[in-house]
Amino acid sequence: MSTNHLSQWLVQAAQQFPDKTALVEGENEVTWAALHQRVINTAAYLREQQVERGDRVLVWLPNGVDFVVCFWAVQFLQAVFVPVNPDTPLARVGWLLDNAESRLLIAQAGQATALAAEHATPALRMLFDQLPDTQPSSSPLLSLAQIAALAPPPPLAVQGALDIDLACLIYTSGSTGDPKGVMLTQRNMLSAADSVASYLQLEASDRIFCTIPMSFDYGLYQAIMTARMGATLIIEKDFSRPLFALKQLVKHKATVLPIVPTLLAIIAPLAKRYDFSSLRTITNTAAALHPSDIDLLLSLFPQARIFSMYGLTECHRCTWLPPALLSEHKDSVGYAIPNTELWVVDDAGVAHRNNASGELVIRGATVMRGYWRNPEQTAKKLRPGPLPGESVLYTGDLCRLDEQGLLYFLSRKDDILKTNGEKVAPREVEAVLRRVPGVQQVAVIGVAHPIHGDEIVACIECVEPLDIATLKAFCQVHLEAYKRPHRYYFSEALPKNHNGKVDRGQLAVLLPRQQKNLNVGCTQTTGSHHAYANHH
Repeated sequence: MSTNHLSQWLVQAAQQFPDKTALVEGENEVTWAALHQRVINTAAYLREQQVERGDRVLVWLPNGVDFVVCFWAVQFLQAVFVPVNPDTPLARVGWLLDNAESRLLIAQAGQATALAAEHATPALRMLFDQLPDTQPSSSPLLSLAQIAALAPPPPLAVQGALDIDLACLIYTSGSTGDPKGVMLTQRNMLSAADSVASYLQLEASDRIFCTIPMSFDYGLYQAIMTARMGATLIIEKDFSRPLFALKQLVKHKATVLPIVPTLLAIIAPLAKRYDFSSLRTITNTAAALHPSDIDLLLSLFPQARIFSMYGLTECHRCTWLPPALLSEHKDSVGYAIPNTELWVVDDAGVAHRNNASGELVIRGATVMRGYWRNPEQTAKKLRPGPLPGESVLYTGDLCRLDEQGLLYFLSRKDDILKTNGEKVAPREVEAVLRRVPGVQQVAVIGVAHPIHGDEIVACIECVEPLDIATLKAFCQVHLEAYKRPHRYYFSEALPKNHNGKVDRGQLAVLLPRQQKNLNVGCTQTTGSHHAYANHH
């Protein structure tokens, strides 16, 4: 049976595995049949509230059963799911509501009430996860908890679905300006989930442990692939309680663990306390794994297959590295995922499929429709492909293809630094500094300088103070002179965004202020564990 709509996967899972556990959240377990019924209840109620095909529904909820129910309910209505990270500030949520022109927001009661006080719009309706305990609800709508308890409505089916229909609007982080809404169609998401599930070799018996934010496409696709396979999703709200989260992972015998590098840094010191023998698959994306991270993963989880992957919201996933190649190609993020193609375009505009460097281009059904109501930015990313009438994605990432066609990420195109007339890829400098003992995280950015152009600043996360002379000596051995950092900035915790990546935008704002306030030339950390030190 061909599938042209995500909702069909949920229906099939409920039919094939009605009594099997679909979702686990804490002590709460929901079967596939119960999940399907709760989704139908919610979709029917939203339809009564005039949510129609193509309407944007913002869901501002943490990881949990409610989040998953809302995703599938919106799909059944052929509306557009707009996930928002629960940590997003009120002002930004207001901006997203306006930009997406959403008439309905689904959120936690406290957050929704606070937003209503700052962003009152007559046309906007708010649905709470549950009614507040301490105050009467100002919303005339039922809560998600009340909707779940309603009597089953008449059967609800998706009618006239097309795979070109918009399924999701996922906003980028907006580190270089206002967020851009990535438009993902049913075809985009079906193709991406099919491709990733196939190379991961997911099975109905798998139990996927998701602590990745589900407002982030990496987390959201765990729920989609679980439905595709009829597997089980173990949901953890976040990783703020690592001991509890790992206990849940072990208790429920998770077989698949999606991570990002920052998560690995938390797990590693605690790993000896737990029996992770149930894990057979570990995946990583968001930021590329450093070779030392790969060595650590192989030692902590010797029985598991490690999948190093790379992607971006505009096409979900670009590449994957087969686990058998991991030990020999630790710096690579692999080959194009199934049913996609990739190549790099050099400065002269020439396309190459091996032995070259340039901007990465992706072709395939996973490529977004474009940016929501932003034709200028869309035109920069989507350009004519090799066949008449098609568009391909220019990712903005500089990458290298080796002789075998394996891909190596170099830098964001916008991140390339120009210092003293030379081009410097921050990732290359970061890779060197990561090898220095005591360096936990590192981000290299450029700060405008009247002489150098871009002054190279290495921002290092470390627990104990690092010696500047040691760092200088190491860089002198491993980097050309023009690539060596001019300054070093230390912190116990570099700022991170919602996806766990170092927030370079925040660093760019922070560093000039630190330069004014801190003693330049300092070689050890101050009381706040910050230092800003000269290279010379």
